[in-house]
Amino acid sequence: MLSLLADEKVLMVIRRHWFALARPATVLVVLLILPSFVFGVAGVAGERFLTAEFQSIINFAFSLYILGILLYSFILWADYYLDVWIITNRRLIDIKQQGLFNRSISELSMDKVQDVTIEIYGFVQTLLKFGNLKVQTASQSTFTICDAPNLYEAKETILKYSQLPHGVGAPKP
Repeated sequence: MLSLLADEKVLMVIRRHWFALARPATVLVVLLILPSFVFGVAGVAGERFLTAEFQSIINFAFSLYILGILLYSFILWADYYLDVWIITNRRLIDIKQQGLFNRSISELSMDKVQDVTIEIYGFVQTLLKFGNLKVQTASQSTFTICDAPNLYEAKETILKYSQLPHGVGAPKP
């Protein structure tokens, strides 16, 4: 559970852009359609060779296959949904979910921000307005969120609050 400081408020919550799921979702759809072709071809060619025992083995293998696809899709969705970047008025919080049971949480104080970089590669990212957002600190460490939407809004928010005196709610003059 994430706890905020006394005078801290959440400004933005950033998750990866939906397009980041497009390639894995396409693979999942192909894997779901594939058994139809296999059973169609095997059903016509091997109809007379199927015994009741062999049919039971095929049904069991097909059930395991579908279960594996469902498990993979759940892990994919959990990784997508639980990877989050939280921008508050005092700090940046980077939560990375890797698989079902691995999670890392990193924090960066806003007053340590040195540079914010936006990287947009290719036609699709330009068209859908998403890309990578990198925040660099004085110690040369970098916070990166890949495939982030609302890049320009996030950059402006980070830069605005990184220039504030620590703990003050108004921008510097």
